[in-house]
Amino acid sequence: MQPEAREKFLRLADATAKELGGESFQGGIDLTRRCLSMLTGMFDSMKTPEMLAQRLDELEISIENERLMIALVGFGPQLLRWLFANLNRTAETTLPNFPNRRPAIAANKQIEMLRFINDLHFNHAVELQKAKSRAARHFGCKVRTVERYWHDREEILANGPKPQFADLIEGIKAAIEADM
Repeated sequence: MQPEAREKFLRLADATAKELGGESFQGGIDLTRRCLSMLTGMFDSMKTPEMLAQRLDELEISIENERLMIALVGFGPQLLRWLFANLNRTAETTLPNFPNRRPAIAANKQIEMLRFINDLHFNHAVELQKAKSRAARHFGCKVRTVERYWHDREEILANGPKPQFADLIEGIKAAIEADM
């Protein structure tokens, strides 16, 4: 990783750790590690029905709590839905929101847009402003968006477009589907 990219990554990781409740980068990492360790430990102890049966046999609970546990398992999908909905509400109020702006053009479309404008302007002698207007119509965005990418074209073409949040989500979905 290039030094500038590494430093940017470290700054963002530190800020994220603090937003998650850590007093420092290390505090955020430790908090995340503890939460994930607790969850994996819980699921590791129940990998098979036999292991789960053994864990249940070790429990010393009242009949009322046994009935409650049986009911919780019976309502598993509904309980998960409720849990995720409440986690979502908590996340909406405690985690930072997305920047308040229009969605960006996907990274791969940025280069395609710049090539589209270049082709119209240089190969077909279309006036630059008209080429930008056509690109805006073609890519379903405002001319101002096209102009913003055109202004940054040297950076985009030299270093590649900045990945957008939507690109990140698509990459995660692809990785999950590849694992399945």
